[in-house]
Amino acid sequence: MSGSTPREQNAPFGVATSIESVDDSVDPPTRDDVFEALSNRRRRYALHHLKRIDGDEPVELSEISRQVAAWELGTDPRELSYDDRKNVHTSLYQFHAPKMDELGLVQYDQRGGTVELTEYGREIDVYLETVSEEQIPWSVYFFLLSAGMIVLVGAAWADLFPFSTIPDIAWAEVVASLFLLSSAAFVYHSRYSMRVGNDGPPPEVEE
Repeated sequence: MSGSTPREQNAPFGVATSIESVDDSVDPPTRDDVFEALSNRRRRYALHHLKRIDGDEPVELSEISRQVAAWELGTDPRELSYDDRKNVHTSLYQFHAPKMDELGLVQYDQRGGTVELTEYGREIDVYLETVSEEQIPWSVYFFLLSAGMIVLVGAAWADLFPFSTIPDIAWAEVVASLFLLSSAAFVYHSRYSMRVGNDGPPPEVEE
């Protein structure tokens, strides 16, 4: 593989699979296969692009390379230099596209220079949660929310002032409302921001 690959960004991810038997003669990708494919940022970006434009026709590798390079550099695809495009195209052509083909996620026609999602690649849902230094993961948020609610409910149950001035039913409504709103925000964020193949850029790319 020619050219240097940009340094990887830490991106914890979860994989949810929903795969029906589309071909009994072909083994579907295992969870390890999916994690191996997603361990590289360029493969994550390529898979994201393929899933978001999923159609009936194979996608030109040059198109994928152009979009992946643009996401890596945080620029418009039309502003890329020849060297920027060539670096990404070479690595996808020689290594990443064949690797995803080997793992069963895409069909790669090296001679024709095209890539197409397999049925398994289409069926696999992947979610990435990226967290900056100013943010906290959803798992930590829900832990802190639960801990805070336990403290509030405990204080109200012990009739501590000023918590004792609020009826128990009101506290129950507050707790339920906070968890409902938080869960709704999490579902929305997961569906439209964390999912590989959403309409926007990859989850780990800052707009």
